[in-house]
Amino acid sequence: MKEKFKAFTEKHSQIWEFIKFVFTACSTTILYYIIFWVVDAILEKPLAGVAVHSSILHFLGIDSNLGLAIAYLSASFLSYVASYIMNRKVTFKSNSNIVLSTILFALMVVVTTAFTSWFGTFATEWATAKGGFWASGFMKSIVIPTVAMLIPFVWTFPFQKFVIYRNKKEPEAEAEAEAVEAAEAAESVEAAEVAEVEEAQAEAAEEAAEATSEE
Repeated sequence: MKEKFKAFTEKHSQIWEFIKFVFTACSTTILYYIIFWVVDAILEKPLAGVAVHSSILHFLGIDSNLGLAIAYLSASFLSYVASYIMNRKVTFKSNSNIVLSTILFALMVVVTTAFTSWFGTFATEWATAKGGFWASGFMKSIVIPTVAMLIPFVWTFPFQKFVIYRNKKEPEAEAEAEAVEAAEAAESVEAAEVAEVEEAQAEAAEEAAEATSEE
């Protein structure tokens, strides 16, 4: 069973990689929910109605509810930190430059977190204004955070796979590849030399046969 599973993962490495990415996303989403619920529950009453005067937060649409903004920001940030570690070590098994990959990941997190925070807060305030089922705890605590987390999934997978965790060739791998190429080249030269010798022998045998027939 173990050998079959290994054979499957090796044969369908791209599919297996995506499965691991989805598993990581699900795991960090659970972490995201836990952090969001805890922080929101702690800050909901103390910071109810507290606004923050910031041009950046105003642009993101989260300056009207500080507690909710902190809940989204902290949940997004910490879940992405866990995602970075799991995807680097488990999903893509990357050997990319850790400094560069961390910087690129941080940039992705800033953009994605900004979108998630803006969308989550905007959707929550919109749902509250609509009232009824839209303003229910189910919508605010489950549906909206889920949608806010799933939308960035569209660009985070390809960006991480092809940019952030793109593997670099290790010296050993390069040396091995060069050795293989050298061996193949040597075999080609040897095969050409053997062919020349055989051709020369064939010509000599043919000439000897012609000489014998003339006699």
